[in-house]
Amino acid sequence: MSFQFCVLGSGSSGNSVAVWDDETLFLVDAGFSCKETVRRLDLAGLDANDLEAILISHEHSDHINGARVLNKRFQPRLLATEPVHDWLDVKYAIITEQVLEPGRVENIGSFKITPFEVPHDASQTVGFKIQNNGKNLIIATDLGHVTSRLRQKFMNADALVLESNHDVQMLKDGKYPYFLKKRILGKQGHLSNEQSAEVLANVISLKTKHIALAHLSQENNLPEKALAESKKAIKTVTRRRIEVAPASQFEISKIINV
Repeated sequence: MSFQFCVLGSGSSGNSVAVWDDETLFLVDAGFSCKETVRRLDLAGLDANDLEAILISHEHSDHINGARVLNKRFQPRLLATEPVHDWLDVKYAIITEQVLEPGRVENIGSFKITPFEVPHDASQTVGFKIQNNGKNLIIATDLGHVTSRLRQKFMNADALVLESNHDVQMLKDGKYPYFLKKRILGKQGHLSNEQSAEVLANVISLKTKHIALAHLSQENNLPEKALAESKKAIKTVTRRRIEVAPASQFEISKIINV
């Protein structure tokens, strides 16, 4: 039995990925309002009343905006690492279960979920390896750079949701203030199209069939630029057809069967 996922939206205005099988539904991040999350779940044919959990990658607002109201209305578990739990409690009075720990497996239904730490300017940021019935989905939407050790976490994935935030030249030429450009380009910031493409060229395997490019900047990127860069890199390592699609923050992606 396979499982499915849908990027409900990804960008600076909100990030959330729905993952489910016949028995279990959970979210990775809840960056949209409760009302908007419910609407997007409905568009994917999913019922928010079935939500069992929300995994929170880090505390930035575009990943947690809807978490508190969703929890109050539908009672899914809110899961975070200890530093994120502490930060959300103090800042937003969002109480999570501090059960996530990089490298330790968390079970939700038939899913085995392993968080792994990534470099980003939050109290602690994690990506997720999601396994079910021998299939692997990797989600990492906010990270400033990828080390060789971190690259190993992306190996043997059937599907990846990977950040491709900005085109470097567009960012440098754009209207953002210098401090923000420096932050985005820094090792704790966000992956460029070129960095994301380089990661993909080094981690795709015979198993890899689906790639979603995430967290595209509305100001400093274009979907066609991100897509072209990734496809060019992939062609250098394989002739196989791998489905690659930029995720939007305004509409849900197609539903992917992993």
